[in-house]
Amino acid sequence: MSIDPTQITSTTINAGTVTPKETQQEIKSAISHYIDSDPDSLKQRLGIPSPARVFLFTTAGFIAGGLGGLLVGYKSAGLRFLASNSHRLPKSFNGWYMYHKRKGYFCLKESMILGFKTGCKTGGFTMLLFGLEAGLDEMRNKVNSYGTLKDGSSKWDFTDTMMASCLSGFLYAWFHGLNKVQSKDLIKKGGKAGLLFGLSQDLLQFVRGADVWYLSSVFGVVPMKLKDRILGPDYQKQAQENV
Repeated sequence: MSIDPTQITSTTINAGTVTPKETQQEIKSAISHYIDSDPDSLKQRLGIPSPARVFLFTTAGFIAGGLGGLLVGYKSAGLRFLASNSHRLPKSFNGWYMYHKRKGYFCLKESMILGFKTGCKTGGFTMLLFGLEAGLDEMRNKVNSYGTLKDGSSKWDFTDTMMASCLSGFLYAWFHGLNKVQSKDLIKKGGKAGLLFGLSQDLLQFVRGADVWYLSSVFGVVPMKLKDRILGPDYQKQAQENV
């Protein structure tokens, strides 16, 4: 007996529409119905196409940098305003009122300027990082003699993310004129962060059911769709028998 997974409620279960054994299976089916991965999304990093992924991360970087710049800018502007007016502090209630009013306007203006600048810097660096990652993925797919994997997904992995992080660190160090020691340290830290983030993406893809090429080719780990992980082998056998 089969029912629509979206129609499962406590009322239908209590009414005896489904048996306890069927209830458990249908609940699993309902869960997998909502979290099962789109086959096309498995071909992309994080399940998002490259242009949309770069845009989303750039926007997130701009917002994060902008908020940080607002907080730092407001605090530093308040200290500058105090330093510039320390020799003429007000002595009356009305004077202090006007002092804090002018200080609020000054801090707000300066914090918005610094927030915008910091947001642009952070967003630009984020766009550079993920743009390089997407470019390396595309270039690797074109020159890769092995082509795509069995499920049609592209052969990208953590190495592209690590290379993009190292290149971004190198460009940052070159742009700001850092010395060799600082540049080397920055590139090393960028490579470690890129390695960690790249492996996290590969792990996410594997959990979602995509074929991570080095896991299947080197270690012999066969990917499994998230839906099949939830429903279990019994559901797969039953589905094959019904077909």
